[in-house]
Amino acid sequence: MLDDQPVTLKTRTGPIVNVLYTQECNDVAMMLIQHHPAREYYQRASDQFAQIYEDSEDQARVMALVVHPYIMGAPHRARYFRDIMREIAAKDDVAFMTGAQICDWYRDANGG
Repeated sequence: MLDDQPVTLKTRTGPIVNVLYTQECNDVAMMLIQHHPAREYYQRASDQFAQIYEDSEDQARVMALVVHPYIMGAPHRARYFRDIMREIAAKDDVAFMTGAQICDWYRDANGG
């Protein structure tokens, strides 16, 4: 698993950009495998965001939130996802991107 920055990996057929994917803030792992209560997603994402936001003072960081509508979209879980998204979005210097947008940003920032 990658931590908080994309990386370029060399392959026999050319380089690829590896974009973040996490098990730490992943609803499948947390809800279906580890059987945590729904509020654990919020708490873990909140703690992770606080640290990554602090670390981003000198260099951009990426935080992956892995969600599936059939899991975090369930009525007893949806509010926790909504709450963390609202808190993160309240920061003026935070951008929300898809994986493809992160890849494009990384390539642009690192010369292609």
